[in-house]
Amino acid sequence: MTIEILVTPNLRTSHIKAVNRLNELSYKTLFLNFSENLELLVRELVENRLTYKNFIEIIRQRKLVPEPINGWKYTAEPILKSLTKVKLFNRELKCHCYRDEEYNLLSTDVAYEVALLTLRVIIKRKIDAEDWKKILKKGVDHRCDALDREMDLVHKKASQECVCVSGLDGKELEQRLSAKGHNVILTDVEEFYHPTPIEILKARLAKKDISIEETKELVKEHMIYVRKYILKSRNRDQAYYQWAYDRFPSIRQEIDSEEIKHLDIILPLDDV
Repeated sequence: MTIEILVTPNLRTSHIKAVNRLNELSYKTLFLNFSENLELLVRELVENRLTYKNFIEIIRQRKLVPEPINGWKYTAEPILKSLTKVKLFNRELKCHCYRDEEYNLLSTDVAYEVALLTLRVIIKRKIDAEDWKKILKKGVDHRCDALDREMDLVHKKASQECVCVSGLDGKELEQRLSAKGHNVILTDVEEFYHPTPIEILKARLAKKDISIEETKELVKEHMIYVRKYILKSRNRDQAYYQWAYDRFPSIRQEIDSEEIKHLDIILPLDDV
């Protein structure tokens, strides 16, 4: 039995690439990086007993996904809309949602607190590095426990050939599953991806306690990302790719500057 983990950044274009990869693979079990409380509804969607429009409406009415739902839907939609077709060509397919529900709610709270800290920096023009570390460390510590629970779910439900769509923490999931004896393949859907400042800060906090100066430098880069790119873009993909193109010459040749301009047309608005 083999589990292939698709490491997928939090971009819509990355999730479209994940769908393309899913269409190329042969598997019997699909693990989706959605909260466990969505599994029954996702199964209804997969079996074509529920339209995508109704699926989203039920989620909105029952508040199964933290608001604003459009921010979640922006990246989730490509995979969700592909599931009926995937099932059509794979009648034995089983789908599971493995994302830890408790952590999912906590990560929303952390994101809200980061937004408040960002606003505070804009207003006061001062970075309190300890506050940034404290808030992000709370999410990082809980993520470690959540990964153990997610690994356990995947371990128990894995059968035959499996594919698991993950976020950037796919490597940590791979290490845990390998320790359980699974044959795991790690695949990055993006050949060239540079983590955002907050993603870098979280990764460093997960490994060790970083200095105040390092924290301040990453927060400063985060503020540049917010002011010059997120606030001036129509969606997160356009913001991310323009930022990566401008800030990192080493990967600039891999990014088409003309395509960036058109991302506001070919992709929907996003609650960035």
